[in-house]
Amino acid sequence: MEEEKKVIVRLKKEPLESERREIRSRRRRRFLIFLLCALLFIGGFVLGTGASYFRSGSDYLPHSSDKFDTIKEYLTRVWLYNNDYENLEEVIEDKAYYGMTYFEEDPYTTYMSKEELDSFASGINMDYVGIGVQYYLLNNTATITRVFKESPAENAGIKAGDILKEVDGISLDGADTETIRRLVLGEKGTTVDIAVDRNGEEMIFTVVRGEVYSTVYAGLQDGYLILSIMSFGDNTANEIIRYLDDYRDYDRLIIDLRDNSGGYQTAVQEVAGLFLGKGKVVMNQTYNNGSSEAAVTISNDYFGNFRKVVILVNNGTASAAEVLAICLSELHENCILVGETTYGKGVVQSSYRLSDGSALKVTTSAWSSPNGRSINGEGITPDYEVKLDEIFYTLAVDMDEDDEYTLDSVSEYNRLTQLALKYLGYEPKRTDGYFDESFRDTLNVFKKDNGLKTDGILDHETYKTVFDRVSYVYAMDYHKDPQLNKAKELIDQN
Repeated sequence: MEEEKKVIVRLKKEPLESERREIRSRRRRRFLIFLLCALLFIGGFVLGTGASYFRSGSDYLPHSSDKFDTIKEYLTRVWLYNNDYENLEEVIEDKAYYGMTYFEEDPYTTYMSKEELDSFASGINMDYVGIGVQYYLLNNTATITRVFKESPAENAGIKAGDILKEVDGISLDGADTETIRRLVLGEKGTTVDIAVDRNGEEMIFTVVRGEVYSTVYAGLQDGYLILSIMSFGDNTANEIIRYLDDYRDYDRLIIDLRDNSGGYQTAVQEVAGLFLGKGKVVMNQTYNNGSSEAAVTISNDYFGNFRKVVILVNNGTASAAEVLAICLSELHENCILVGETTYGKGVVQSSYRLSDGSALKVTTSAWSSPNGRSINGEGITPDYEVKLDEIFYTLAVDMDEDDEYTLDSVSEYNRLTQLALKYLGYEPKRTDGYFDESFRDTLNVFKKDNGLKTDGILDHETYKTVFDRVSYVYAMDYHKDPQLNKAKELIDQN
């Protein structure tokens, strides 16, 4: 395949540390399985059909000068399971490409199939055809938490806080997230009737589905202007402009970059320009030949009214999000970082699209901040380190549906539930995993509050409800977000 078009796609969304380890493991297994299969097939051919090769003193599989083509030939011709694949040759080739681009020291360089590349780009741009709302589902109730700017839903009159009840006359009672998503999404230009409950009054809106970009959300919260950037996609700068145009008389801004794992280099150059002005250094890049160059802001718009900026970061803040955080921290006249040390991805990838739609994603440079600081493997330490509740630093584990825990039991499920109840304000007396009478009583209070049987048993339904409630409270009750509260405190200071 020849290179059809070279597309520079830098600072894309990358996996976090736990995901990175899994990627390494998965790719290593995939590559080793491919090699092992090849060896087993060669051995099987010799033992099954080529005893004469042993008699002649040869233990090699005859092959042409192209070893890859020979292995592919025997896999497609004699492999027992070759009929399980619609296009085995294509699968073999893809496996080989993944193997060619696997390097232990560089988890970011990889081959990407067309499907993977398309999914990758869609994940960065966060674009889809629908109505443009974000909702949270708890106890079979889907509450709209965000209505995106200039979206079909906003144009139709749907508001945050509305409760989704029906889609085209189909009740959402008991519907899961995937069912709601399937009903709401559709082709551009088609209409969908959305029934909502607004403060006890049922309302029906006819919404014309359209393209939605959802990398950004902004609005006032208790008088504080908060800009959440979830990803750096092709349209992110324009999305920000649409929101912040309504707030040009504000001089203080909180930017939330938590769990933003990156995006495109050009996008972060545009976004940084909105707050720094045009032609300012965003980052410095160094290449394998020792040369270097500075990437500068390229936005034609500028929000110079924000004389004070507080940025929220955590260990999920990575890549392009780290670029924005550190360049604003160094160059903006009054910028403060709050939260936790960031991920620490200080390298840049370029993507080269191949003629069949697949691509080669390669690490091509290392980047440093405008002041020359490298954060690769170290991350950015915020000016004010603020932790979340302990429950958010524990590894949640699924409970089997048949499991039950009662008095005098000791388990990780008990401990996690105790921590979760503490976060929710139920104040259990212990968080060590031991199920005593006080934990039983606390658990029963929670069960009663959530319509569950008060039998003093921690079962699968109770466990799931506890953690559903934790997720809901974290998403909906910003007063229980200590990092955001600290940002508000700092933004008020002169």
